[in-house]
Amino acid sequence: MKKNQSIYLAIDESIRFLDSSPNLKFSSEYSRDKWNGAWWHMAAIHEIGEVDKIPESAIVQAKSWLETQVWQTFIISPNDHPTSESDKLKMDCCHCELAVYYMILQAYGCDLDHELPWIREWLLKYQLPDGGLNCDPDAYVHSHKSSIVSTLPPLEAILWHTNHDFTEQEAVFLDEGARYLIEHRLVCSKHDGTIINTDWLKPCFPRFFEYDILRGMSYLVEWSRRRNKALPYELINEGLERLKPYITAGNMRIGRQVFDPQGPWNGDTFPLLEELSRMGDVSPYLTSQLDRVIEQMSNTADRQDVSDMK
Repeated sequence: MKKNQSIYLAIDESIRFLDSSPNLKFSSEYSRDKWNGAWWHMAAIHEIGEVDKIPESAIVQAKSWLETQVWQTFIISPNDHPTSESDKLKMDCCHCELAVYYMILQAYGCDLDHELPWIREWLLKYQLPDGGLNCDPDAYVHSHKSSIVSTLPPLEAILWHTNHDFTEQEAVFLDEGARYLIEHRLVCSKHDGTIINTDWLKPCFPRFFEYDILRGMSYLVEWSRRRNKALPYELINEGLERLKPYITAGNMRIGRQVFDPQGPWNGDTFPLLEELSRMGDVSPYLTSQLDRVIEQMSNTADRQDVSDMK
């Protein structure tokens, strides 16, 4: 995919950041530092399909951190807390964070299902009855309602990074996730049909863990293809209609930035993040996602036309 020179320069700067710090830590102090931390640089590089450019040293550090510095249980009840003094020093994680790490490392060529099998087990374990997941532990005790934002990264991790026939558990996980998105019409309350968050109608890139309607549509069309399930054609078409204000001559324009200098998601950015997220710019990465959605819609329509002729 064609990139302008400024993006190449910004990629190089992120590579230097990840490669030049021998004491680089994947901890709350660095990894979760919005936005200029290791996790964010790696995720942005991954989202533009350049994961192979991440320095191997950073990949090794990330795997080591996940193996030795993370409490490998989602803390819901008092019994889930670590008890030993050494374990108490470990960091708790959420579904989004782990799923993005999983996608980065798997795309790089790591075999996490062999090296760190607990991550896939975690993602599959915490699906709620409505089909989604929630990074808020209280949801597992009280509401039992999922968060769309928390749901997409784990679904994507299993859908895109399974190198074997889906197990029964994995198939159910993906199908239930699709049901959750369909029942919520990608952006709507299941209860009254109102749009949960109007920001989700605005295409966002890079996303990291954030949600927008195109992300949900992309999951559904790929789920339909890989699981040989009926595509919710009318729902995807409705999504395309909602996206029309951001489509110009078939190109998708950025309608929102994941960071907000004036809001709760403020913090120091980095050049690659800024280059990829300029408001109003055509995003070749979002456009590529849009093209895949439209292609799958077209293929579905063609198959339907053939079926109607029989």
